[in-house]
Amino acid sequence: MRDHLVAIAFGLTVFAPSLGLPADPSFVVRVTNNTLTLRAANAPLQDVLNEIVKQLEIPIVVHGELDRPLSAEFSEVPLEEGLKRLIKGFNHVFLYDAGKIGEEHPPLRKIIIYAEETQGMGQFPPPRSTASSSQPSQPQKKVPLESLVKALSDKDAETREDAVDALAESEDARAVSHLTRVMLNDGDEDVREAAAMALEDLGDQKAVASLIRALGDPYAGVRESAAEALGALGGEQVIRPLMGLLRDEDEDVREAAAEALKKLTGKDFES
Repeated sequence: MRDHLVAIAFGLTVFAPSLGLPADPSFVVRVTNNTLTLRAANAPLQDVLNEIVKQLEIPIVVHGELDRPLSAEFSEVPLEEGLKRLIKGFNHVFLYDAGKIGEEHPPLRKIIIYAEETQGMGQFPPPRSTASSSQPSQPQKKVPLESLVKALSDKDAETREDAVDALAESEDARAVSHLTRVMLNDGDEDVREAAAMALEDLGDQKAVASLIRALGDPYAGVRESAAEALGALGGEQVIRPLMGLLRDEDEDVREAAAEALKKLTGKDFES
């Protein structure tokens, strides 16, 4: 876990676990067995979320100020349903543990809230339904693209990376131009690498030219991910740039280039 502080700067509030702040007598919160119990009377919403973070032990990132009072009472409702009741009207993203999406209740790893009040919301990656295929599934509402694009400029690299992941899950073709910009310009190598992987997931040919440029990134992880993406997207124009990568100083990059070329040509290449 990174920080154990509450930081408020540049319109961004980060709630982190283990804050050790005193309880507010205007509300009572209890998180047990993936359920949420709450009694609140005109309690500050930010304080309520802060207490939930202490018990849930996952970070909640808030863009803007959640300055509205909260009055609500419910007992042992499913955790996500309870959280949605608290932040109803605010755009938000629920980020799940990607390795456990197939579970009935995949664990949350982070929540991002956008203080501009609208009715949009999202879950990335969306938990898979365990209901029978004969039962109609409820459509998932997603965070508007504009909110995720705004998060790409956040000062916190982890938040930018989360927004990149969410854009990949959105399957929105409009995300391609924003992801290519991040891949080529973001100051954090992990964010750039995540953007290259996201472009592979989106599978849009419009990203090919930018991915070729990313083969020259100073960070090996970005070059490797860009090579893998080009191998998936294909096209004759990617062959020569990938062949140039066979002489890369990094072994993993060379292997990624050779594998991509094999996919595209059916031939083996020495890495």
